[in-house]
Amino acid sequence: MHSHEIREQAPVRHLSHANSLFTGRGSSIYDVVMVYLTRNLYRRVIDDLALLRPAAGKVLDAGTGPGTLARDIARHQPQLQVYGIDLSADMIQLARNHAEREQLTERVHFDTGNIAHLPYPDQTFDLIVSTISMHHWYELEQPFRDLYRVLKPGGRLLIYDFRFMQAPTITKALASTPFAGTQLEQTLVRTGFWPFALYKRFALQKEASLSSHSSEKEE
Repeated sequence: MHSHEIREQAPVRHLSHANSLFTGRGSSIYDVVMVYLTRNLYRRVIDDLALLRPAAGKVLDAGTGPGTLARDIARHQPQLQVYGIDLSADMIQLARNHAEREQLTERVHFDTGNIAHLPYPDQTFDLIVSTISMHHWYELEQPFRDLYRVLKPGGRLLIYDFRFMQAPTITKALASTPFAGTQLEQTLVRTGFWPFALYKRFALQKEASLSSHSSEKEE
């Protein structure tokens, strides 16, 4: 089997390498500690989304953890339906509990699942965001294929991760996905002081459909 193919047990390995952090009592600790440490990054994501001026539509937070960013998006962008997915069932339960307590369940939806095999129909989302998740992915190619699949034509994918993630590595993975040939935009994001202060943002946009181009020409 090729080293970049998804293996049958990949979802288990994806989680087991840090099982104590993302499951059981560890998920509750993560909910408090890690969310506190990355709060400035979440604010930056909210600001970036505001600049895009999204109309009514659907947004996916891929690797949502306890759902903090998904709920923040729902509060700041009330016109959007927000979805969050994570491999950890314990994280998703925390996310649902928070959403219920904050009375956001009508606009925020959480699912347990693998980013490499998303449980959503083709062309579901207008925008996909992911924070501090990509470095955990078992491999990059299949997640990017499925993120492309569920993104609408013209939709954007914004990935924020630690600064050690390298654009050449991502570009190489994209070459065997439908994103091949799409410009990968890389931005250094500074949110405060060390250690959780410097990140990278990788942005991709799915090409618009041929019908959309035709309509624009007719107008």
